[in-house]
Amino acid sequence: MFKKTPAAKEKSKIEKRVETLPTTELIAWSETTLYSVSRNLSTWQSGKEKFYLNEAKLGAEALLAVLATLSERHQ
Repeated sequence: MFKKTPAAKEKSKIEKRVETLPTTELIAWSETTLYSVSRNLSTWQSGKEKFYLNEAKLGAEALLAVLATLSERHQ
């Protein structure tokens, strides 16, 4: 009957940090993050240590925050 409005999502520390960085730094950060995600996945694949999978996930979340911020800035 009544439509619920979605609650505003609270921003994570990484989202807040990403928003403060200039675009040129975000590009550099995204390149570094892509390398880190790839390296951690490769290391996880050879040893199956969960630590490396968690690090890859954290990097992927950071990359997603960077992409979302870039998208907002350049609409």
